[in-house]
Amino acid sequence: MSIKKFLQDFLNKNPFKGFYQVDRLRPPGAVEEKKFMELCIRCARCIEVCPYDSIKRADLFEKMQIGTPYIFARDRACYLCMKCPSVCPTGALDNNLVDAEKVKMGIAHIDQNRCLNYLYVKEEEGLIDTGKAQICSTCYNVCPLQDKAIIMEKYILPVITEKCVGCGICVEKCPTEPKSVYIVPNGMGNKDTAGFYYQRSKMSFKKSEEITDDYLKGDKLLQKKQNIQGEDKPKFKNNFKVQEKIEGW
Repeated sequence: MSIKKFLQDFLNKNPFKGFYQVDRLRPPGAVEEKKFMELCIRCARCIEVCPYDSIKRADLFEKMQIGTPYIFARDRACYLCMKCPSVCPTGALDNNLVDAEKVKMGIAHIDQNRCLNYLYVKEEEGLIDTGKAQICSTCYNVCPLQDKAIIMEKYILPVITEKCVGCGICVEKCPTEPKSVYIVPNGMGNKDTAGFYYQRSKMSFKKSEEITDDYLKGDKLLQKKQNIQGEDKPKFKNNFKVQEKIEGW
């Protein structure tokens, strides 16, 4: 095992280094990443309303992203209950998104050199000899958009379609180690915000747009948020009662 691969595996398993985890996603309905960072006020409503405990806070290693919501598909995928978009008070998550099939968190990719079904077919055709030929199909079986987001080519080979919403359930449930399927997140296609999954799937990313002068970050972004007052305050669209105590905090 190479030093680079060893470090990647180590950091991916380290719970305090979420920044380096692969398959790192924003919740359903998240706007483009730069805009998301301006709108998100770290209120944690999406985290509290999630019945599957899928949404986590970015930890202190996330720098300016600390406190913002993420889904780490390998630990716990999004089960598309669609409760979180409607409770976001600032529009960081699209309040109007209710249809699970219209979610665009990312798109799954299957590593044919690791997927058990692809290896099974190759072994049956005499192309390889691993001695471990077996049929899996877990990704197909657990997909909430079965026969839409993922289809079985020749009744055995899983193929991801453009209708994949990037929920990550296939990643969470994939039995191989390393995983045979991973998610390329939507709207996070650059190495500064993507973590180590960028190294693995960078060919799938489109070149990120250049940062313009009107893009606020760092101290300027903090100052803008601190100076919000009067009519400039975000209008909360949902009634929300603050809990006195939240388990795990």
